[in-house]
Amino acid sequence: MHPMKMNKSEQRRYRRIPLDLPARIIVNGIDEHEGRLVNISPGDLAIKVDARTMKGDAAVIYIAGLDVIEGRIARTFPDGFALSFLLSRSRRALLTEQLMLRANPNFSAGLSDRRTAPRHQANEQRMVCRLPDGGSLYVRVLDQSVDGVAVESPRKPAVGAAIHVGRQRAIVIRHTPRGFVAIYEKSALAKDAGGKPMPKLRAV
Repeated sequence: MHPMKMNKSEQRRYRRIPLDLPARIIVNGIDEHEGRLVNISPGDLAIKVDARTMKGDAAVIYIAGLDVIEGRIARTFPDGFALSFLLSRSRRALLTEQLMLRANPNFSAGLSDRRTAPRHQANEQRMVCRLPDGGSLYVRVLDQSVDGVAVESPRKPAVGAAIHVGRQRAIVIRHTPRGFVAIYEKSALAKDAGGKPMPKLRAV
């Protein structure tokens, strides 16, 4: 699949989180630099680096603990630049899940037994799911806790999409063979090991 660039409406569906991670940057396939990630969403990122770059330059970013990201420089700063991604849908979905789990470390993918919140099996409970485009669909709840929900669904909203499951605002973090898993937005306020609030996801 060819790399894809997100349009502005798609970018607004995603959220950016601050992350301070070491990064190796290769510009135009030639110049290599060491830098630091400042913030990132599934559509773009900001890098702090001492390098001369121009809008439109091609760059590949190797971020510790995350995917290798390719894209074009969208704008430059005195101490770095912003990169707009060129990623396939599958790689963007993987990156989205990685970012969601970093922002919400107490929530494990798939609502597994490792969660801090107790899990409750649902008995054929059906709910209305409202989608980002204004549409809706009926889903069957398979598993839920105070953190999130796993549902059986005839359609699968995009990973990273902001939806409503019943009255709860949620974000889709992964697809399953039968439907999808979403984390409730309030879980973005989870605290880290030091008791400090985790950074709340912000709109791009």
